[in-house]
Amino acid sequence: MKSKIVAQFRHPSGLLGALAGRIMAARRSNRFRNDRTVDLMALSPNSRVLEVGCGPGLALARCASVVTSGRVVGLDHSDVMIRQARNRLMKQGVADRVTLIEGGIDRLADWPDTFDRIFSLNVIQFQSGKPGFFGAVIDALVPGGLCLTTYQPRLDADGPGAAQRMIASIEDALHAVGFENVTETEIIGGATPAICVFGQKSDTHRS
Repeated sequence: MKSKIVAQFRHPSGLLGALAGRIMAARRSNRFRNDRTVDLMALSPNSRVLEVGCGPGLALARCASVVTSGRVVGLDHSDVMIRQARNRLMKQGVADRVTLIEGGIDRLADWPDTFDRIFSLNVIQFQSGKPGFFGAVIDALVPGGLCLTTYQPRLDADGPGAAQRMIASIEDALHAVGFENVTETEIIGGATPAICVFGQKSDTHRS
């Protein structure tokens, strides 16, 4: 049963997917990762921010508490997560500030708007092609816009050193598609540190 629940974190569906969403929302360390990642974006009331893989909406709710006149968008390929995010936003009274879209990163190919911040939490490990993922992100950012990618490995599955191996592959992919000023910061320490990687779109970047 445990393995079935763990598998749901990739693409939550059905009753087990709903349970996975509740675990994500309740786990203290996950809430901290969400809060800290949003804090690192330094949002303003008129920011335009997109979360890829918004899950049950923890980070979106925090974004919406700051962004009052801009735009907040949550994208997730799971209808279960979209429903949970919508319910959370409604309960917190900020649903009117957030647009929820069901779909994957490919939805950005014909997106009619651009963002100054695009972020994700524990999504990148499920992407088969990181350059393709970050290529879609950089095209949807305004010049000078920021991409933030937070990753938390699981020690039992990934082993020691997993975080740095993943971070190195994220940084390589960011550089490959043209991001500049690529840096990282640790969010949670310990044997399996959670790390957020930043990348900035150049003011002169051409898609």
